[in-house]
Parts: sequence; C-alpha cells; structure tokens
Amino acid sequence: MTIKETLLKLSDKEKKEREKARKDYFFYLGETENKEASISDNALLGQSWITLDDLDYMPSQIIDNKIKPLINKQARFMFGKEPDILFKPFDNNDKETCEELRQYVDAILNASKFWSNTLKAFRLATVTKRVMLRIEANPGQPIRIYYHDINDFNYVMDINDITKLKSVTLIRQDAATANKEETEQLWYRYTYYMGNEEGSEELSCYLKKETFKANELDIPIDIEDKDTGLSKIPCWIITNEQSITNPFGVTDIKDMKPLQDSYNRRLSDFNDSLRFLMFGQTVFIDAEKEGVNSAKIAPNSVIALVSIDDEGKKAQAIRLESSFSNSEPVDKYLTRLENSMYEKLSIPRPEQIANVPSGKALGYLYIELVGRSDEKWNDWEPPIRSMLRLIVEACGKFKCYSDWKKEWSNLNHSIVINKNYPIPEDIDSKKKSAIEEVQNNVRSHRSYIKDFTDDENYEEQFNEVIEDITTINSAEQDQFQKGIDSELNKGKDTGGDS
Repeated sequence: MTIKETLLKLSDKEKKEREKARKDYFFYLGETENKEASISDNALLGQSWITLDDLDYMPSQIIDNKIKPLINKQARFMFGKEPDILFKPFDNNDKETCEELRQYVDAILNASKFWSNTLKAFRLATVTKRVMLRIEANPGQPIRIYYHDINDFNYVMDINDITKLKSVTLIRQDAATANKEETEQLWYRYTYYMGNEEGSEELSCYLKKETFKANELDIPIDIEDKDTGLSKIPCWIITNEQSITNPFGVTDIKDMKPLQDSYNRRLSDFNDSLRFLMFGQTVFIDAEKEGVNSAKIAPNSVIALVSIDDEGKKAQAIRLESSFSNSEPVDKYLTRLENSMYEKLSIPRPEQIANVPSGKALGYLYIELVGRSDEKWNDWEPPIRSMLRLIVEACGKFKCYSDWKKEWSNLNHSIVINKNYPIPEDIDSKKKSAIEEVQNNVRSHRSYIKDFTDDENYEEQFNEVIEDITTINSAEQDQFQKGIDSELNKGKDTGGDS
C-alpha cells in the first residue's frame, strides 16, 4: 500500500479502480519504456506483451499506437482553440462594467495558463475517467488554478446530488523533504468540507491541514483547521461522461483497447510473415551431399552438382518463390481495425476530408464529433462556470488584487461559454449572406460587426460606422445642395441676359 493510498483512506474498490486507471494510462502511452520493470509490474507493459523465449526465432513486436493520436485529436478539437467566455448582465446599464469584469477574469485565467492546462487535463480525464479542478485563494495573493489527477485526491459526494461535493481530500508531499530519509519525509493531507459555527446556520468551506511523517501515517504530528471564508468548496471533480447509472465515469479507450491490441499483434505477425517469405528458397533434388554443402547462394554464383547415383537420375537445383498471397487480406483487416478506432471517437478519417469541396460539406463530416464534444461539455461547463463565480467571490472577499473594483463583486450576470471548434468554414460565403441580411433589414449592423470582427469592443466600431455614414450623407447632401444652387444661379443669369 502506497503512502497516498493510506492517507486518502481508499477502499479496496477504489484501489482497484485507480490501478485500472494506471494501466489504461500506460496503454494510452503505447510501447513500454522499461521492459525489465514491466516483468514484475504488468501495468508498465502498456501495449507491449511478454513473448515466449523457447521459440526458434524472436517474434516481432511492432507497436503502432493509434489510440494516443486519436485521443490527442479529440482534445485539440475540444480545447485547441480556447472558448470565448461572456459575462451577460441582467441590467443593460451594467454592460460596460460587466465587460470590464470579463476581461479581468480572462487575464486571471491566462496568468494560470488555464486553457492550455485544461486541454491536458481533458486528455488525461478521457483516459483515467476523472480529474480535479481546484483554485487557491488567499488574502493579498493572486488566484492560482490547478488540476490534479485521480491518484492525488479522494472525495465524498452528497447522497442526494451526485454533482455536489460533501468533502474533498488532497495529498501532497513536502518538496523540501522529498529526498531525505523516510523518517524525515513530510506529507500533507488537506481536507475541504462544508461546515458552520455553533449557533449559525450559514454554511462555509473549512480546510483541515494535517502533517504526517512518512513512517508514521496513523497519527498526524500537526493539525490546522480553519474557515476559508468561501461559500463553497474550491474544488470540482470533472468526470468523463458521467451518467445516472455510472456516476464514476468511463474511459474513452475502453472499447479501443482490444482493437489496438489486435492491430499490434496482427501487424507483428505480418512482419514475421514478410521476414520469412520475402526470400525464396533453393531446393536440391538427387544431388550429392558434398555438392549441396559447398553450394553458394549469391548473385551470379555457379553451383556444381553431382547426382547421387548412376541410375539415370540427374541432380537439380530449383528455386521456390513466395507469392505473398496473404498481404491483401491482412491490409484490409488492419484498415478495418483502424477505421473502427476512428469511429469509436467519431473522428473523420484523413482521406474523408482531403477532397471536401466546401466548408459546409466539411461541417457535415464533423457533425458526429461536434455532437460528441457537446456531450463532453456537459461534464466540463458547469464546473468551469462555478469556478469563475468563485474567483469573483474570492477576489472581492480577500482583495487578491489591488486594482479589483468593488462593484464587480455585486454584479448580477450570467456566464456563457461559446465553444470554438476548429472546423474550417466558408467565411466569405457567410459574410456575403450576412450582408444580404443587413440590406434586407433582417439583421442589424451591430450584429454583423459583432459576428465578423475580432475587436471585443464592437460597440465602438458600430459607432464609427454610424459616424462615417453620417459624414458621407452630410457630404452628399452638401454636394446635392450645391448642385441645386448652381442650377438656380444659371437660371438667373440666363433670364438677366434676355
């Protein structure tokens, strides 16, 4: 039993689940990097396997990892281009203030490289079922955002609501004592839980910090328990494809593992087949043993054969060549396995998108992947929105930043996350269609500018357009009036001469 398992107080079921997640992770990585260690720890084998050593030849072991690039493609589709976060105020008078708050929170996320780390965390969660998102908020200090893998935490959910945390336990080793003797190594157990003071019904998040020595994990050497001042636990368990029947989530590689294993083994078998059959074989008939043994198989070599007797039999040397008759069926089988792995994650094959004539047609190819990604956003969006609200709350309570404005903490607003899937689009066609809608008065100028500009302050651009239109109209009106005046003056001049 490891130190983390002991401090997290894992049950046998939870230990088995984490061990399975560990095996899945190494399988996702592909070929083992330490074959000697994998003999005693089968989880380290990954996609490799142990071969028998009593054969007349060394069997091939070709690992062509398809799972890892597919999982990475899915992650890049989800978070390769970071989503747009919008804060929409309930009162239209708060639009400008709300936009200032959004930009400020966006800067906090960028300081922690949040979206980059979210891509990595998503990739990990699809393999090991879940990760934990956590923020640290202390008075006078910047907000920090972290992700933790399944081995670092344990949690208890509310019996009546599987999306609501009752408590979270996090394990951390003291970095300063990590390389010391076991008796001097220190470990910390942090437990977040909801509680209240005596005589108060208002719940608040408490943090209990326990310090342990590595050789004495039963009794902590120090305990701190304090009220964090936050209205909720600053941790969120993000579970991959959580459902009513499976609240602990699933791994995306579950259905792909047998396909990948079969792919590697058949590819290895085919490699051995090529190795044995790619060279023809020379056969000697009715030849003396000495002549056979002295024969050289080389380009332009001469073979001297003598018949084994004088009964009319003649020594012969013939060549048997391989026909490679199994190459086409094997190739079809490997292609079918690969196609099936693509289908499991709803990812289009490269050859499917190579000659697509338009962005609209390409969108149809990605419709299944978009639907799959939207389902996964159901697991990720609520925790992210909850985290954003807690960041605003913490900044207001703890004065984490000196330039934080008090009115930001009291804004009533909703949070919208617009997903940016990297699907090429016919942007020119969209612009043309949008311009026609503006001309036909079914779309506003403001809407067009908002959708087709990179400037966050689209209202300012709209006002510039209004000013330009007013200036042009005024100039045209002046020019028209000058023309009229000129014609009138000409008429007067003509009448005077007559």
